[in-house]
Amino acid sequence: MLKEYPKLKRGVIEKFSEKLKKEEKDLLKEYMTYRKARGLASEDMTKNVRRIILQIRYILEHSYKEMTLKELRELLSIINSSKMANHYRNNVKANLKNFLKYAFPDWSMRFSNLDDIKFGEHSMNEEKINHKTLLSKEDIEKLVRAETRNYWRAFLLVQYEAGLRTKEARLLKWSDIHIDMDEDLTEINIFATKTAKARTLYVKEATHYLKLLKQEQENLKEKGVYVFPAKINKDKPVEKYAVNGWFSKLTEKVLGRKGWNYLLRHSRATELYTLAQENKISKDTAIKFMGHSEDMSKAYNHPNPEDVKKMLRDQVYNIEELPEEKKNKLEKEIEDLRKERELEDKRYKAMAIDMKRLRGIVAQLVENQKQIG
Repeated sequence: MLKEYPKLKRGVIEKFSEKLKKEEKDLLKEYMTYRKARGLASEDMTKNVRRIILQIRYILEHSYKEMTLKELRELLSIINSSKMANHYRNNVKANLKNFLKYAFPDWSMRFSNLDDIKFGEHSMNEEKINHKTLLSKEDIEKLVRAETRNYWRAFLLVQYEAGLRTKEARLLKWSDIHIDMDEDLTEINIFATKTAKARTLYVKEATHYLKLLKQEQENLKEKGVYVFPAKINKDKPVEKYAVNGWFSKLTEKVLGRKGWNYLLRHSRATELYTLAQENKISKDTAIKFMGHSEDMSKAYNHPNPEDVKKMLRDQVYNIEELPEEKKNKLEKEIEDLRKERELEDKRYKAMAIDMKRLRGIVAQLVENQKQIG
């Protein structure tokens, strides 16, 4: 077994899978059919699950079926000590658990009921997504100004304004949009393979660049099926790596830090859920706009420390800057109360001394009475 979670170059894990014995290939194929039947719909998610199961086999260095409880615990130790983000470690463990239950009919006895598989607190990758990395409207404006190509300006604003997943923006077709339909608003119709739901969205700032992009493509006779076509084939969507590379370079150049496209969707969601918290829009509106399968508002809560401090001042501590006259008056009242308290303390001490003296006198009288009697 390997000693740490591997960092494999593109294509390595696929070549490794080709060298597996027929029994293991069949097991993996049957498992993936099972997962698809259980609701694993999107191609990306299917590839990710398959890759994780193959990575586990790569770490084991022997057949899945030979796996022992001791090796499971060693494997979990490797996963826990890896540099993967917490949410991805949880993903690996969840897929490992599902696979073991499928592959081993005696999984409960063999692996001690899988009680060793513990999940960390869910995180939306706080190391990379927090109030410092989220994009503000000012950041978006800077990026649009710095980008000179209408193609990428349109992509940036469409993904940001509509809060699209990067894949949704990449696969957007001209037939899915209606440009400038109402007061510079452009209608976008999306079907999300992740949630299997359709939603209709509207963008405004992106409309101008969508118009220019469409005109450019028509003039150059490059207009195809997709709004954002691949460079070498107008009837295929722009590649994922091309989008990631462009945005990473642009953010590093303009903002001084590398970003990735999902930040556009995450930033938009944070804006909408913040508006919902401020009762400026309903939470249902934010949820429907983002196309979430459930209420994800808590996952998009990345408060700025300055905002937290202001909230504490305004709502908890209620600290206010006092006029000098009012401040002096309050200080005088506090001083008077302090002096009154001191007088009360002195009176209490005097009374205590008097009571002690009286008890002493009574005790002496009782003793004298006993001697007389």
